[in-house]
Amino acid sequence: METIIYIIIFLIGAMFGSFFTLAVYRIPRREDITHTRSYCPKCNHKLGFLDLIPVFSYIFLGAKCRYCKQKIRPRYFIVEIVSGLLFVLFGFLLK
Repeated sequence: METIIYIIIFLIGAMFGSFFTLAVYRIPRREDITHTRSYCPKCNHKLGFLDLIPVFSYIFLGAKCRYCKQKIRPRYFIVEIVSGLLFVLFGFLLK
């Protein structure tokens, strides 16, 4: 049961990591970070639900955009993983 809780904590952390990368990309460009749908920065195609699952989408899509097949930078994947692991670490330390 404890393992399931840590998996959930990891997924929540990965979602925050995904949002962090979105914010870091959009804020300097003065783009909206809350009301505009996510899109591929190369082809500007709006991403669907399955394209936005942190960590898993990157792996299952082979680190490429589903629509234009351009490579997705690994830093997005790394930030999501590190954020998820940090959340798990904090959860473990608060136990």
